[in-house]
Amino acid sequence: MNAHGGGRGTPSFRLAGQDDRTEWDGFVAARAEADPLQTWAWGAANGAAGEHPLRGLVARPDGRIAGVAQLLVRPAGLGRAVGYVPHGPVWDRSADDAGEILRTLLDGLRAEAARRRVIVVKVDPRANVNGDADVVSRTLRANGLRPARHDLQARATRVLDLLDGGDELMATWDKDARNLVRRSTREGVVTETDRRGDAAAIGSFHELLETTSSRAGFRTRSVSFLETLARGLAPDGGWFLTLARLDGRPIAGAVALRTGERAIYAYGASLREPALKHANGAYAALAATMRELATDGVRTLDLWGVVEPDDPDADASWAGFSAFKRQFGGMPLRHPGTFDLVVSPTWNAIREARERFIERVSRSR
Repeated sequence: MNAHGGGRGTPSFRLAGQDDRTEWDGFVAARAEADPLQTWAWGAANGAAGEHPLRGLVARPDGRIAGVAQLLVRPAGLGRAVGYVPHGPVWDRSADDAGEILRTLLDGLRAEAARRRVIVVKVDPRANVNGDADVVSRTLRANGLRPARHDLQARATRVLDLLDGGDELMATWDKDARNLVRRSTREGVVTETDRRGDAAAIGSFHELLETTSSRAGFRTRSVSFLETLARGLAPDGGWFLTLARLDGRPIAGAVALRTGERAIYAYGASLREPALKHANGAYAALAATMRELATDGVRTLDLWGVVEPDDPDADASWAGFSAFKRQFGGMPLRHPGTFDLVVSPTWNAIREARERFIERVSRSR
């Protein structure tokens, strides 16, 4: 028997309640492959946005959590629903009974999903920094899951060691990134990081985010989502919103979400105007965010979606922001991808046929 508790009785599944929040978040923070998308606050923010969180956990006989899965449920029409476990489930992969923990978690999810008329549960566990994506993929397949037709989250990323957050960290960046951050300072750009979830700061960032989304063609989160997320994360030190200003005007921003000693670069936004050509606000905002994270004891930052230049599966639309992120270095990491836990085979076949039809129509236009 080892220190992880393997063999100390059969683990069991149950739904989590509000009293489980502290232990839930503590478990997520302790796992090297977990990130804020499985924190309680992320589920609460999505719940307020219309995706109801269903939180299942596997506990040992003494009550200690051994695995969690935060399932976001959204309507799919005709009284049915689709579920998604963002960047999860999370389980103790180092335990002697890790396989049993995962099976119990998946069986519990399947049963709870069936009660709520969920067609399919999409899971998206992360690889750890040692790169165990292949092992996780084989484990999911062995439990009857199959790769989804499309990934719901970025499969490839880079993870930065934040080191001292200052000169030591900057030495790991590309020369261009170092020069552009310094140029930003010479141009008069100043940064400030909000840790409390200030409504004015969130409002300013959201304006930048909407401008960026219009330019780049992606969907944005609402102000209320960001405010709810900040309220949930800030009390435990999980919220970092940096604004870069020039002459008092917000020109760029970055949001990082922290759990334990790790953080993700969740959102970035910037203005692109001829007058701001040399301001380099996006560089200033991300560099300042890294400094704040390191000062607060965060060891690594996941840049959350980076494709490599030689990746044959890379989405062409990712080229621009991936090139920006790669200038800050980091270790490439590839995740297993999205897998389907099919709850209703018949309804799922109908859903997939409808998706294929919509895709064909879209391509023919």
